[in-house]
This record gives sequence, C-alpha cells and structure tokens, in this order.
Amino acid sequence: MSRAVNDSPYFIYVKFKQDMRETKKIELLSPAGDMECMTAAFKAGADAVYLGGNKFGARAYASNFSSEELLCALDHAHLRGKKIYLTVNTLLKNNEIEELYDYISPLYENGLDGVIVQDIGVIDILSEFFPDLSLHASTQMAITDSEGVMLLKSLGISRVVPARELSIKEIKDIIGKTGMELECFIHGALCYSYSGKCLFSSFVGGRSGNRGRCAQPCRLPYDNKYLLSARDICTIEIIPELILAGISSFKIEGRMKSREYVAGVTGIYRKYIDKFYNDQDNEYVVDKGDMQILTQMYTRSGHCQGYYHLRNGKELITLNKPSYNTVDPLAAAKVYEKYTDINDKLPVKGIFTAFAGQPLTFTVEYKEYSVTYSGQTVDEADNNPVNEENIRKHLSKSGDSDYYFEDIDIYIGDNIFMPVSALKKARREALKELTGEILNNGISESENNYSINKDRMFIKKDKITSLNSKDNWKMNINCYINKLYMFNTVIEYDFIDVITIDINEFTEVLTGEEHRSYVDINKLKSRYDKIRCSGRKMYLSFPDIIRNDYFSRVEGIDKILSAELSDGCVIDNYESLYYLIKNGYKGRILSDIHLYALNNRSVNIYKNLGVDIITYPLELNSGELNDLLIDNGEMILYGYMPMMISAGCIKKTTGKCVKDNGISYFKDRYNNTFAAVRNCNECYNTILNCVPHMISLKEIPKKVRPVLGRIHFTIEDLSSIVKVLDYYRDSLSGKEISKPDIDFTKGHLKRGVE
Repeated sequence: MSRAVNDSPYFIYVKFKQDMRETKKIELLSPAGDMECMTAAFKAGADAVYLGGNKFGARAYASNFSSEELLCALDHAHLRGKKIYLTVNTLLKNNEIEELYDYISPLYENGLDGVIVQDIGVIDILSEFFPDLSLHASTQMAITDSEGVMLLKSLGISRVVPARELSIKEIKDIIGKTGMELECFIHGALCYSYSGKCLFSSFVGGRSGNRGRCAQPCRLPYDNKYLLSARDICTIEIIPELILAGISSFKIEGRMKSREYVAGVTGIYRKYIDKFYNDQDNEYVVDKGDMQILTQMYTRSGHCQGYYHLRNGKELITLNKPSYNTVDPLAAAKVYEKYTDINDKLPVKGIFTAFAGQPLTFTVEYKEYSVTYSGQTVDEADNNPVNEENIRKHLSKSGDSDYYFEDIDIYIGDNIFMPVSALKKARREALKELTGEILNNGISESENNYSINKDRMFIKKDKITSLNSKDNWKMNINCYINKLYMFNTVIEYDFIDVITIDINEFTEVLTGEEHRSYVDINKLKSRYDKIRCSGRKMYLSFPDIIRNDYFSRVEGIDKILSAELSDGCVIDNYESLYYLIKNGYKGRILSDIHLYALNNRSVNIYKNLGVDIITYPLELNSGELNDLLIDNGEMILYGYMPMMISAGCIKKTTGKCVKDNGISYFKDRYNNTFAAVRNCNECYNTILNCVPHMISLKEIPKKVRPVLGRIHFTIEDLSSIVKVLDYYRDSLSGKEISKPDIDFTKGHLKRGVE
C-alpha cells in the first residue's frame, strides 16, 4: 500500500530536525558509582548523573557516596551547570522512615536536583517535607501504561522511568496522553523480570532486589542454558527514533561499572546525540569504530536493542554466556583518556589592586558573577618589593579548585610589600565567595519545625485505632484460582468466603486483530451467579502487567464495573488502581504483593487512594509484620509465589510462540523445577517458586489480624488442591493436624531480608 509523502519516516525526520533548534535538547544521564565516575561522566558530556548515597539505594554493593561526598558532588555539578539525581529507589521499613528526613534535608538545602524513588510512602514523605524537590519514579515501580503515570502524577511525581520492556510506540503513546517526562534506558544491563516485580533473589537467598541487594540468580544456568540472562542493550543506532518519540532523558545503566565504561559510553552517546541535532545533511550513520568500543566495554554476548522493537525472543537472551566480555585494560585506558582529557575547570578573570596604606583587593569574575575580596593593608617595602610577576605567579595557582585563571589584570603601586600568605588567602577567599555566589541560585529550605516534621513522618501506633483486637478478630478465606478447571472443586468447600478468579479465564482474543480481546460476559456471569447463590463473594484478579491501552483495548472491562459482575478486584499494578478509582468502582479493591507496603506511611497512602484490603508483604519477618499497621489486610497462607513477572517467554526462547496460556518447566543446577506460567493474552510469563509458600494459622504473627487469609492455586492438580483445602478447613475448625506431606517454605517469616 502506498503512503503519502508527508507520512514517510524521512519526511517526519527532516521536519522534526527543522524544528529541533527551538526545542529543548534531550538530557544525557550517566551513572556514577563514585567521584571518579562522576567527573568522568561530566567530562565526557553527561548533562546529569544519578548516584547513590550510603542509604536507600538499589545498588547497595556499589561504592556509593558518603554524606560529605554528596555535598561536594552537588557543588561540582552545579558549578558546571550539571545536575545530580539521588537514588532512593528501594523499599523502606518502618525503622528506616525516620532516617529519611536527616538524610535528604542537607542535600535539599544544597540544591539537590531530584530523587529517584520506588516506595510510595517515600513519595508521600518527600512531597510533604521537601515541596520543591523533583521526584522521579524509578523503573522499580514497573510503570507500563498511561494510567500508572497519571496516578503518580497526582502524587507529585514529575518524571517517570518506565519499565524497560516498553516499545517506542508505547512510549510515544504515554507521553502524548500524559505530558509526563519519561527517562528511558539506552545502554547497559537488562533485567529478565520487570524491575520491581522480581523476588527471585529474595526467595532463594534473602538478598532482595527491592532492597538493593540482588544476587542475580537470573545469570545462573537453567536446563544447562542461560534462559533468564538478558543481553545488554545498545541503542546507538536508533537514537533518532528515540528522540523523535519525545523521551526527555536518555539513561545509561551502570552504577557498579568502572570509570572507563562511564567515560566511553557517555562520550560516544554524546557524540551521536549532538550529531542528530547538529548535522545539516539529515544523515545518521554510526561509525564502526565507535560501535566496536561500545561492544568491547562490558557487554554480555553482544548487544541488542532491547524491547524497543521486540516484544520478546531469544535475540534478547544470552543463552550460552551470561558473563561480560573480557575488557582490554589498555584499550579501556585509551578510551578513558580520549573522553576525559579535557580541562573542565571554570575560566575566571581576576583584577588585583595593591597600593601602600590601602587594603589589597582581588576581584574574580565568571560569566555574570563577580565578587571582590578585600584583604590586609599593603605595606611599603623596606627592601625586596613585590613585583607583578610574583603576584601573578601566586594568584594563578588555582590548585585543586574548580577554576583556572585565563587572565589577571594587576594594578600595584611602587615599592610595596605583602606576604605570600596574603596573596594565597586573597585567591582562596575570592574563589570561595565566587562559588557561594554561583551556588546560591536554586537553593531550597526544608521545613523549620524539625520535631513536628519527624513526628508526622512516622505513623505511630496511636495514630490508628481501628485495628482488629484479639477479641473480635475473624479471618475469612479467599481462594484464588487461575484456571477454571479448579472451580468445581473449590466451590464445594463451605469454609471459603471469597473465590478470586483470574480475569484471563474469561478473556478471549479477537483473531486477526493485534492485541485486541474481549471479556465473555455470559461466561463470567454464570460463575458469578453460582458463587453468589452459594453465599460467597467473587473477586476478579486483573493482569499483573497492564500494557497497550488494556482497559480500552479489551472489550467488556467497563461492563464488569458498571454491571457489578464482581464484588472485588485484585490488582498488582498502579495502572489498575488508577483505572478503578477513576471510574468509581464500587467493589472492594485488594492490592497484591507487588504493590509494596513495607512501612506504615505506604499503608496509609494506599488506603487514602481507595485500596480496601492490603496484602501483607512477603519480605518482612514476623516482628516487622507485627509493626505494620494494616487494619484490613490479607495474609497469604498458601501458594506458589511469583519469583518473576517477565516479558520474556521460556517457550518462545527455547522453541516458538504457541499462544496457549500454558506452562513451561525448567530446572536449576540443583534439579529444582520451576514453572513459567504463560499469559499469552497479555504476553508475559510468571515464574513461580519451586515449592509453595505455606504457613499454619498458628504461624501468623501475634499482632497481625488479617481480615482475609489467601489460599492461592496456580499449577496444582485437583488432588493437591483437595489436600491443601482439607488441611485449612480442619485447621479453622480447631483440629490439631499436621501440614500435608509436601515440600514447602515459610518464606521470610523468620529471617526477613536485609
């Protein structure tokens, strides 16, 4: 089919470049694991860096910055017109919340440019106490569609780092619908799971990715292949497309990588971003030598372009080799020197005056800034008067400061004397005053009443009065099923109060129309009527991942809300939460395990947003759960817990796409078997733990009083379902019985995570 000339990619590209000079250039954002990496990034052309301090960062094993180094980093960046974004992109526990104010306050007051966050409670705290601070939603929040962006926008987020799995089309659509700044990864490592939806490292070894301590089990072999090991991305060849998509910031991954990596990758991307904006011939070709450098600098099995043009596939997986390519240290050193061998000190001009009987003065000028230092009174010389050459020599020595003197005008009287120490002090104090003058712009102040702030920050026990007491506590049972073959067995158990069914079981794909589906309302209504007639309630579980305008693309979703074909909805993402509250859903909203609430502030925000029932987090131990003030909570009693939610597909990686909503199985080095459950309607895999999570009623922490206990069935056959249901039925009736004879884990109830 022919296309109009105005619709051709070339026409759009040329037209865009004609208008580009009047628009804001895209930000190049580089990683900085330490001061050397930060200075390398800025010298190589980064507009901003993101870095972590000694708390709350998703790279706990990086060098990171001390509090003093963070303040120095801010000064270094701001003097050069650059920006610093601090990572606070982990989940905080109750005992850490009070530390947040002291941690952020001095940085805020010294002009911190932004904070990258994951925890919704942290968003609330920073919005309240640091109102002028720019808040960026981390990719750990797994934002995948415009509804999630709009929810975060309402909470004060000014920029979103979306899930790395999004296509260019999806990114353009989100920007067009929300107007939100998006910060997208262009180079570096990929996770196999949607970031923030991975508990693999947490379950296997107690090192949680949500707490910055991922042990990377995805890089280990499974079935003698590296099925979960994603290749690194390199998007240098599609930079024009990404700029045209409207992205605000290009992000390079690598806070644990070397200064050579930071300098080389930053320098090359700087070159090609500038090439796109500045070249008049509208051609964009990447030099083979530059591509070779990018390939040599810490890559896994060669590069890919990530998910920008691919939904999934073995092209994105290392398969045979998960480790980084060997880096030639001599070549890396040359790359580093090439992109950092520049003087990035600020050029200043000086005017020095010294006349006998008057104070010496030293004026220093930089751009529109000018300061004058007035020093000690100048003496007449008894012998050996100072001359202009000696004065210039001592004033020009800027040492380790951020400046160099490109010119100094000197006006002195005859036969004068002043000690060298006076000249050094004049230089030192003048440059110090100039720094203060430059940095005074954009400084913010946090609230003054510290004691009130700190009290308001932490929601204490006396703030919540509606907790269930031991006297009136009653826990109902919610039985989740992801397949309808389980339905007839489950409904026979009278002790079950709520039956939750995966909405995927009622969703049919429209053949011939990409991504479009419909909900079979009649099929859904028949199950709903059976459940309600038996005196129970029915909840629907929405997809773990919401993409491609799910709520308008899947026909019939709106009817579920308006016709009240469910008593509640179980949601696991911000997109679903926004959709339900925006449309005035009247049923109960239950937030699942990936809507994390590890602290009371987060609990409170979810309740204020309209969540009725909050699932107790899986990464807290009994003591920490006892301190979590959830008055309407659900405790997971049994189930194969999701280790990963992934856009990758084991079946497609090892064979071909089958679109059957089936299950793939694979084994680790110890012969443990894992299941990857396919949601082919929405095209993602849920990788389950090799054994189910299972706790008895007595093992529920003493102060936890859940209103719901969840029994969660996914891959069990009917005989296993019967065993589990029989056990909990008898336990609830007060019988002293043993757990079924199956392998299981109690999760983190004893150990928790660091």
